[in-house]
This record gives sequence, C-alpha cells and structure tokens, in this order.
Amino acid sequence: MAVVGCGFFTWAVFLNLGRNAQRRAWFVWSAVYAALMVAFCVLEAVSGSSLTDLAADLAPIPFAVAWFGGIVHLSVVSKDATRRIQQVRRGPDGTPVLIAARERIKKRKKGRRLAAKDPVLAREVGVGRPDLPGTQDFGLVDVNHASPEALCTLPGITPQIAERIEETRQSIGLFTSAEDLCATLDLPPNLTDELREHAVFL
Repeated sequence: MAVVGCGFFTWAVFLNLGRNAQRRAWFVWSAVYAALMVAFCVLEAVSGSSLTDLAADLAPIPFAVAWFGGIVHLSVVSKDATRRIQQVRRGPDGTPVLIAARERIKKRKKGRRLAAKDPVLAREVGVGRPDLPGTQDFGLVDVNHASPEALCTLPGITPQIAERIEETRQSIGLFTSAEDLCATLDLPPNLTDELREHAVFL
C-alpha cells in the first residue's frame, strides 16, 4: 500500500498495523508519517507565494521520507507485525478470537431462547448439561440439574457454593432465576448478570 500510494498512505498502513497488532509504537509512527504528508501538502500549497523557491526545495524531503522511508520501515516490521497480529487474533485452537467469542455468545443466546420457549425440548437435548455425554449444552449450565463439577464452571461458583446449590435443590427446591439463586444463597449481587448470561434454570 505504501508503494502504490507513493507515501501518501504510509500513515494509514501503520495505523492499521497498530490497531490490529495492538502496538502503541505503530500508532506513533502513523502520526509521524501523517505529519510528514501534511508538511508536504503545506509546502506545496505555498509554492505560489514569495516562499516558492524555499518551498520547492523543502517539499521533496517529507515526501521522500514518507515514501521511501515508509517502504523500508514496513519491510523491517513486517514479520513482527504478522506475528503480533496472529497472536492477537487467534486463540489456542487457531480460531480468530472475536469470531469465536461472537459464536459462543450467539450459541448461549440460542440455548436460553430454547429453554424459555420449550423447556421440555431443552431438557431433552441437554441444554445446560455439559456433564452429560452426547448432549447439546449450548455453552450453558443448568443450575437446577447439572453436577457440582459443571456448576463450578459458572462465573463465581466455587466448590463450596456448588455444594450449597446441590443441598438447596434437595431440601428446598429448584431455583427460578439468577436473581433467585443469588438471593437464596446470599451471593454477591455483581454475579447476577454473569450468571444470567451463562446459566439456565430448567
């Protein structure tokens, strides 16, 4: 891009690299190359004034630095940029992190919708039951039926809390919601939203 743009877009390339690789130094370089092009444009703009000769002499300098310097600079950082971008974008299984996160959120939403609309079918397919083989848990945990080990995968649920959940299910009855769970067991209120996202109550 820096070659094709003759230096005009070197700043944009470094801006994109900085954003994708999450490296602050490349944002700084983007600003430097942008400033060089601004300087070039200003010098070109005053070419019709009394400073014509001086502007004509100085204008090629920022232009050349942004163009040729940018090409050399990009060739130097290209391998590091590729490595950093891959680290940022990819999780342990090689799946782009943002895509995988969106898919997990979408999957949990679909499971919660099924649990609310047709709880019988949800139980049949295994929504919220990662502890059972061959089920479709949708990335959720059924607080009312899942094993203590599965409960411990929920945010903020320790083995001790999981044991209390199991005791309450047997002695009092099933929970109706994340709010009911937190109120009954006197759990921190800030857990409510996280549990609402990751748990179902069938």
